[in-house]
Amino acid sequence: MQVAHVSRDFSLDRVVPFFQPIIDIHNDIVWRYECLARFINVEQQSFVPTELLYLVDRRHSKAHLTHTIFNGSANYFRHINMAWSINLSLQDMLDPEMTDFMRTQLQDYPNPTRISIEIAATNALENRAAFNEFALLSKSLNLNITLDQLDPQQEDLLQLLSLPVEAIKISVKDIRHSQQKTKVAEALKVFFSKAEEKGIDLIAEHIEHKAELDMIRALGIQYAQGFHFSLPKAFID
Repeated sequence: MQVAHVSRDFSLDRVVPFFQPIIDIHNDIVWRYECLARFINVEQQSFVPTELLYLVDRRHSKAHLTHTIFNGSANYFRHINMAWSINLSLQDMLDPEMTDFMRTQLQDYPNPTRISIEIAATNALENRAAFNEFALLSKSLNLNITLDQLDPQQEDLLQLLSLPVEAIKISVKDIRHSQQKTKVAEALKVFFSKAEEKGIDLIAEHIEHKAELDMIRALGIQYAQGFHFSLPKAFID
């Protein structure tokens, strides 16, 4: 659906978090939830972030969008003993005001260690100094860091293990049909073993078919996320 359909009644008051589970496939339980921004219009239709950003850029700062989703997610999970994560952009990571915002929000928050901040792997690798500084801030607030959107067919996987993170998300989209499937799978095996040694959790994302789930089970990866398990929802089951 086009942005034109939401521009008339767009307001950040109508932006809410939707929740997609990350599954512990060894134990068949929800391990944590990723909180994703959705806009709900007056007809109760939902729109994904890519359909929102043009309006956010025009009418608001992206930081305001991050604040809105962080607040909504934190309030939702305040009294629920469940881990959750939220995405921060490169702009968020470089914004000094984000430091004050996060510190203020977490002053009386129960068990901040349940919260993980997801940063795109490309942003972390291309801005290592800024990422390391942000990671230090997150550690001081007892937050975890997850690297997101890693493409194992393009990235040098082992270099990521030197970054100060607790988890890494690996996209398995298209690997099943890749001409280099065997080579990528072997690289992931080595990466998984090295990550285990360092205590870094691996999460396979974009699992849409059983064949992809079978592939990551064979690799030993414990955590997975994707439409095969659940679409993002406005509530948790």
